[in-house]
Amino acid sequence: MTTGTIEPSREAINDQSRPTLTALESGVLVVENDAWLRSRVCHLLETEPGLRLAGVSDCAEEALWMAEQEPVDVAVVGHRPRSWSGLRLCCELKQTPTPPAVVICSAYPDGVLAACCVVAEADALVNMYDCDAELAAVLRRVSLGARLLPRVPPRVGAMLHERLEAPEHAIFSTLLAGIPAADVARGLRISQSEFESRRSALLGKLETLPPTSRRRY
Repeated sequence: MTTGTIEPSREAINDQSRPTLTALESGVLVVENDAWLRSRVCHLLETEPGLRLAGVSDCAEEALWMAEQEPVDVAVVGHRPRSWSGLRLCCELKQTPTPPAVVICSAYPDGVLAACCVVAEADALVNMYDCDAELAAVLRRVSLGARLLPRVPPRVGAMLHERLEAPEHAIFSTLLAGIPAADVARGLRISQSEFESRRSALLGKLETLPPTSRRRY
């Protein structure tokens, strides 16, 4: 019950569904309610070659509207923007006609949040304090189709399973195994809208740390 770095396939690299501004430039949308972090990421994008600031907002709902108006290659999403959680925004962005890669930023990128990112189909999870060349490298790789999520420790996966009801186990297990959401819905013989409703409820549970944990993110 683990997941790890998934390297881009040839098909993913050649996929034309994601817009590309130029062969060397990726448009990045920044969504973060912390002014310090928002400013730092924007400064990085203004100074790193091959990356372009395509939009910035502190509100998840506004960011989704922006992405629908002008598709972007990558969205850097804080864990707690205004209006929605960053994970819910990730799910919404992945349902747009030209879904961007999504990088979740958090001060506590632990195993629980890694599992949540897998369920939300995020492409990477980074520490909010690593807004430097390391983040720039992550943005470039996910724009090409790489999936760079940390491994979910087996004990964390088992602990989260214990918090779920029986009908939720199948969705959690298959997503954690790396199966795309569309395939999960077909495998369970439910509509995509019903799957999204179940996934939203599942994320709502997973985003709350278990009582035995001393850390909050």
